[in-house]
Amino acid sequence: MTATRRTRLFPMLAAFLLVAGMVGCKHDKVCDVPIGDATFQCDPNSPLNSGINNCDGYEYFTGGYNGVVVVRISYNEFAAYERTCPYDQERLVMADGYGNIVLECPSCGSRFNTFGQGAPLEGSKTSCYLYQYGTYYDGHTLYVSNY
Repeated sequence: MTATRRTRLFPMLAAFLLVAGMVGCKHDKVCDVPIGDATFQCDPNSPLNSGINNCDGYEYFTGGYNGVVVVRISYNEFAAYERTCPYDQERLVMADGYGNIVLECPSCGSRFNTFGQGAPLEGSKTSCYLYQYGTYYDGHTLYVSNY
């Protein structure tokens, strides 16, 4: 192959690889996750909600777009998140354990810190936060709603 032919071939190959890479992967430009009505209330100390009877516990609830996960951060503090993964909106995030709850998407592997407003953890495929619903606890009843 001549030097002139090589100098024309390499820029075309580089442009092709750049375009193929852009088309072949999901991008994280928009963090809009579909949300639904998440207005509900519950007694977090009831045996019916045993997952959030203690600190660092979690419980799944219906509502929102694909469901809501409520985490008990401390005795009087709760956080509620949409279960739709912001990277792969066809998937639900799941809690990966008890204590210092992390939510994880089983499809893309993105992980989110529930004690940090749903922030993505290092190594996640997204820079988007989980959608967080508003919570209010009056000492007896937990109220969850869209902001």
